[in-house]
Amino acid sequence: MRTVDVETLERITRDIFVAWKAPREDAAWIASLLVRANLRGHDSHGVIRIPHYVLALKAGEVNPTPSIKTEMETPTIARIDGDKGFGQVVARHGIILAIAKARAQGLSAVTLRRTNHVGRLADYAEMAAVQGLIGMLWVNAPTALNVAPWGGAARRLGTNPHAVAVPGPGATVAMSHDFATSVVAEGKLKVKFNRGERVAPGIMRNGRGEPSTDPREYYADPPGSLITAGEHKGYGLSLAVEILGGILSGTGAARPDKGPVSNGVLMLCIDPGRFLPPGDFHAQVATLFGFVRSAPLAGGSEEILIPGEPEERTARERRAGGVPIDDETWRQIKECAAEVGVDA
Repeated sequence: MRTVDVETLERITRDIFVAWKAPREDAAWIASLLVRANLRGHDSHGVIRIPHYVLALKAGEVNPTPSIKTEMETPTIARIDGDKGFGQVVARHGIILAIAKARAQGLSAVTLRRTNHVGRLADYAEMAAVQGLIGMLWVNAPTALNVAPWGGAARRLGTNPHAVAVPGPGATVAMSHDFATSVVAEGKLKVKFNRGERVAPGIMRNGRGEPSTDPREYYADPPGSLITAGEHKGYGLSLAVEILGGILSGTGAARPDKGPVSNGVLMLCIDPGRFLPPGDFHAQVATLFGFVRSAPLAGGSEEILIPGEPEERTARERRAGGVPIDDETWRQIKECAAEVGVDA
């Protein structure tokens, strides 16, 4: 394990993607979001993804210079074709459009198709929140199956995350919640796998359908599967994401073919100021959070946090002390960098 400063991580990541013909501005944006995920403690969505993105570039699954098109548009909704671009680039295009429509109309819905891995959803929801909007996203990946349905023992669904961010006063984020509908995202297993560590019980099954804590069994043949969060509840939410993010966007729902991985995305933005005065909204949110925090602490708990607060604390610590990167992930990043002549 080593620690790497933010500027170095962003430079290496940016330069790798520039070498793969991404425009410098796009490469810098991708790098900033990957490193931002590490900063906030979500290493599963951070620079560990670089080797995967490079493999997708080599396979022609990612177009580093996409021609992003709005296929259909009304004052409140739009459908975007990402032309197989980097997910972060296409999603930035989508959320900017969704924000503009919601500011003008009070509500917006934008879908994305033919886009690659968009990364950590909270980043886009928070872009809406700092503009005074409630931001929500639902994302599927119809050919990246890694979750068993409730009662099943083989992969039939993606991790199918959902995110929501709520605005606070003065261009702040009052709450930010981003979660897979499986117990954990697949990337959390990848982090443990690279570190040679086991996962907690109740997260995955092996290829025989048996409970397991060994991430090597997840990546074995036959492959293991993740378990839905909250048993049947996460299963129901996952199916909803297949419909909202997948079918509505034109990406499609979970299916058995092994084609290139593409995210289907639904972005929704709401202007709370169209429903009640902004001051009232912020005051009621603050009152709610205060009431929640007033609960007596359960045994072993030190405090009650609002979603997004743990990430903010981790970001402060890592910005000051560096981002921890395990040896295997660092080896893979250096390999990707050396291949294109980038100094790491």
